[in-house]
Amino acid sequence: MKFLTSVALLATAAVAAPSDKLFNLKTSGASNSTHNDLYLTVGRGVVPDPLNSEAVFSGVAANRAATFYFANSTIYWNAHSSAPYALDLINVDGVRKERAQISVDPTHGSKGFSITPEGVKGPSETWEGWLWCPVDAEAGQFFPNLHFLNKNVQEPAVPAGCDKINLQAVPRS
Repeated sequence: MKFLTSVALLATAAVAAPSDKLFNLKTSGASNSTHNDLYLTVGRGVVPDPLNSEAVFSGVAANRAATFYFANSTIYWNAHSSAPYALDLINVDGVRKERAQISVDPTHGSKGFSITPEGVKGPSETWEGWLWCPVDAEAGQFFPNLHFLNKNVQEPAVPAGCDKINLQAVPRS
């Protein structure tokens, strides 16, 4: 039994440990050019805040952007904490269901991500593309947010005010 516990702990530590290939996530391919070349950060913008774990575009420079790593088809935020924070695709019911949220929290995160020359792709069962969406003060979002287009929702194809984007994994220097 001790052997199995030790193996399980080692496996957990291996997943939680950041790889040597750290990267930032940057937008491209937007129809509105002001939505290109934006770096993703976490929290309320300038200071990462794990209690408010929104994936936001706050206008920070590359050296202040959130750093991520990829392991076992999951994208982890290099949060410098003991818990492995990961990108998690959350389907939201109700008014914004077509504008599904991205959470960055200390969970298992979503599996099924891939990093290709065209950019970061999400899990195929629900993901149909990345969205840059504007500030939504009613929802408590005070910076433009990263959302995803849920392929299981028919209308609207791209929600009002949002822009379909690509996310590029840019190696951290």
